[in-house]
Amino acid sequence: MKECRCLVFTEQEVARAVLDRRRKRREELPTGTVQGVTYDATDGVRTTIAVIDDYGVGTPMVLGEGEVAAALVAYCMDRRIPLPVDGDKTLHLIGGALSLMITINFNKPPRLVEGHPAPRRAAAGRRMPLPAA
Repeated sequence: MKECRCLVFTEQEVARAVLDRRRKRREELPTGTVQGVTYDATDGVRTTIAVIDDYGVGTPMVLGEGEVAAALVAYCMDRRIPLPVDGDKTLHLIGGALSLMITINFNKPPRLVEGHPAPRRAAAGRRMPLPAA
C-alpha cells in the first residue's frame, strides 16, 4: 500500500514556522514586520519572506526548500499534528499555497509474503468472488 498526505499552509503559518525555528536555533533574524511571503517553483520551491523595518527598508529572507520543510515539520510537531517519521517529505505549490507532501512506500517495491501467491485483481467493474471458507 502506498500513502500520500498533503498539508497546505497559509503564508502566516509559513512565516511563523520559519521565524520560530530560527529563534529556537538562535539564528539571526531581520528586525521589522513580515510584509508578505512569495514562492518561486522554477527549481524546487524557494520561499521569500519580505520583512520591512520601522524606516521602510525591506529585507528579503530567501529560504531554500530544506530549511522551510524542516520548519514546517517542527511547526506540525509543536502543534501535535502526527507525521510519519519514515515518510518522504517534499514541498509543492498547490493553488499558489505552500504544501508539505508526505509519501509513504512510494519508492519501495511491494512486499509479497513467501509461500502466498500475489493477490488477483478483478477486472474493472467486476467483483472478485470471496474465497471459500
